[in-house]
Amino acid sequence: MRRPEVPRSTWLTRRRACVLALTAVAVLGVGWGMAALLGGWEDPLATEGSYEGLVRPEVTREGKGKVDSSSMEISCAAAMRVREGETTVEARLENPASNHVDQRVRIYTRERPDDILYQSGALAPGQTIETIELAHPLELGRHDAIVEFQGYERHRSLVSNQGELLGHDAFGASCAAEVPISCVAK
Repeated sequence: MRRPEVPRSTWLTRRRACVLALTAVAVLGVGWGMAALLGGWEDPLATEGSYEGLVRPEVTREGKGKVDSSSMEISCAAAMRVREGETTVEARLENPASNHVDQRVRIYTRERPDDILYQSGALAPGQTIETIELAHPLELGRHDAIVEFQGYERHRSLVSNQGELLGHDAFGASCAAEVPISCVAK
């Protein structure tokens, strides 16, 4: 049995439609892959902005817009306060806009470094998180907290052969600040 002949113009139209469909699938696949890589990486609480008075005067005076490529700046509240039994803390975490790396922040106490009180998602340069939730309430008194900032190369992810996100390229050693957290009675 012989197939009916299809005019050449119809064949080209079908071929174009097939190529367009495959291109659309490829574009959607790339978009889905990027969303999967970034999902869970960026901090959903991060907002654009900066905290007043945190830019060093010499940076403003010299007109420098960026930090040296081998370093990064860090910024957080000089002291934190939480009420007994509560976990909401004003931390004023900031990845200054002058940085060239994303940052993730971990907070733990000097006495118990394995007890992570807080861990952020990635903050892009120019993003801030004002208020955080600690993993659990603290005991009354003063706690010497370490606020550790780890820089990550922007848009460089480590992916397995199966497409699973393994992590992101860390930028050098982490930087940290020691900040007192005062837990006060209600």
